[in-house]
Amino acid sequence: PFLSVYFFSLARFFAAMSADNVDVQYLVQHNVPQLIDGLVKQLVENKPEKGAIFGFLRQALMRKMMKFGGGTGPGANLDCCATNPDNYKVIAECAGGRLVEMTLPAGKGDLPHDHPVHYLYVVTGGKLKLSPPPGHTEGSAEVEMPSGAAMVIPPGPHQVTNVGTTDVKILFVEPIIGGEPASLSDFVSPFTVMPECYKILAEDDDWLIGKMTLPMGATDPPHSHLDHLVYVCEGDGLTIYPGKQIGDEKMEVPIQPGMSLPVPAGHHSVKNTGTKDCDLIFFEQKPKPGAMMKFGGGTGP
Repeated sequence: PFLSVYFFSLARFFAAMSADNVDVQYLVQHNVPQLIDGLVKQLVENKPEKGAIFGFLRQALMRKMMKFGGGTGPGANLDCCATNPDNYKVIAECAGGRLVEMTLPAGKGDLPHDHPVHYLYVVTGGKLKLSPPPGHTEGSAEVEMPSGAAMVIPPGPHQVTNVGTTDVKILFVEPIIGGEPASLSDFVSPFTVMPECYKILAEDDDWLIGKMTLPMGATDPPHSHLDHLVYVCEGDGLTIYPGKQIGDEKMEVPIQPGMSLPVPAGHHSVKNTGTKDCDLIFFEQKPKPGAMMKFGGGTGP
């Protein structure tokens, strides 16, 4: 009986996808029967509860859409969240990728796994042994990961051991293949309009890691974002004013440290209406060349 439930759920899962969804773009470009066969095998092997099937399928499909480092060594093409569910958890996701929280107690290690290129922020630092270190296929290295550090890590498999004396917490975003950001006209960068509160910590051509530090009672000017994933380090209350100008419409958002959420592309202004300064880390997709241009169009030459 469970097989019939899985097949019915799989059919509903694909039927629920909209025509512009990144999942559909991926399906069109790949061998659909082979993909479905792989998903069915994962369902049979893992036997998720009926109420958890859609979430299981979504994560399974997302793993297939990530460009791992690959190779033939230990951990190649293995998802960190599947191989180490106690240490790696997806805490937010958007069309372009997923935000993963890694927790590794002092003296403990994880099982070998793989990553695509990923964008990393250290919440609570420590000393880690990486086998192999980023960009290598063999060997190991012990590295200090200070709290507040941010970096872009190349793809590849590895195994991590916490050789320090403190528990480590790290956030990182793993992008998915074909996850293009939504386009947005009249884009205004927060790093331009309020550089004293918005800083870029690390970036490449596709994503950036940013930090917002907004004092209690302060309001930033209207600005823009593409799809981004947010993690709260400090703060207890924000008010969002949507649009290109501050108006009467507003949305009060209670926040707390450790909270994470996806935020869609758009224009807004933010006021810290809490009782303490607010620190947010955000991982934001960058526009592709020409994505921000709004041509006149028409049918003429």
